[in-house]
Amino acid sequence: MSIVYSVLCMLCGRLSGHLRGAKFVRAGNAPPLVNRGGRYRCGFCGGNLYLEPEDTMTRLYPGDVDEAERQAS
Repeated sequence: MSIVYSVLCMLCGRLSGHLRGAKFVRAGNAPPLVNRGGRYRCGFCGGNLYLEPEDTMTRLYPGDVDEAERQAS
């Protein structure tokens, strides 16, 4: 399984989504991220974002399959 990160705001602390590998998946209740000056910001308040590693090994979204699992099939 690949490492999953939560994408959180430094200013308001809200969850914007999750990052798995190079793919960002927005949280269901979060507005789209804002692109200011080539940097993505929180859609709620415009604050800076940071990544926090998830401590769970479960799949967050149905249908997520790792590349290694695809090749093994």
